Amino acid sequence: MAASLSRKFLAGLGLSPEQQDAVVEQHQAVLSDVKAELEELRAAQTDINAVQKQLDEANKAAKSSSVYKSELEDLRAEFDAYKQKQRAAETLGAKKAAYTDLLRQAGISDKRAASIVKITDFDGMEMGEDGKLAKADELSAAIQSDWADFIQRKEQVGAPTVTPPATNPNATTMTKEQIMAIKDTAKRQAAMKANPGLFGISVDF
Repeated sequence: MAASLSRKFLAGLGLSPEQQDAVVEQHQAVLSDVKAELEELRAAQTDINAVQKQLDEANKAAKSSSVYKSELEDLRAEFDAYKQKQRAAETLGAKKAAYTDLLRQAGISDKRAASIVKITDFDGMEMGEDGKLAKADELSAAIQSDWADFIQRKEQVGAPTVTPPATNPNATTMTKEQIMAIKDTAKRQAAMKANPGLFGISVDF
């Protein structure tokens, strides 16, 4: 999960006090929703513990009588199905949180990000062992393309576009798609900074 926003960080982005208040308010609303989901998961865990206790008791009874065998099998199947459902819910929650981070990194507001998450199909996304979405660079490139209208960008004020030096290969030979395909984060950001016009951003990227 992304670290909590601070007013110092927002001020560093050039936001006015009013804009900072709006961002902090929206961020707190998102955190509130996440906390509510965590409470639901904790409640679900309590249910799992209760079912596990029933399963243990049924196991003991089954050892002394075959009468409970059918009931035990049904209870075990119900318990396994419930655990699978909970794992799926936890995985989906992790995917939503990680994808929301990518949307924020792209410059999309929390309010817009929440709306995008609601209509996004997460079935094709996979979580990596590091707790982040697999193929994050490809997803980020898709966000830049699919949700370009929602990306907040700094407005350029007057100054003409500066032509990069001819010795910079990124300035004249690379397209937006080629830049977004660069795997190395530092190199990709350097290429984006050298070609601000391709991404609709100001020179002070």
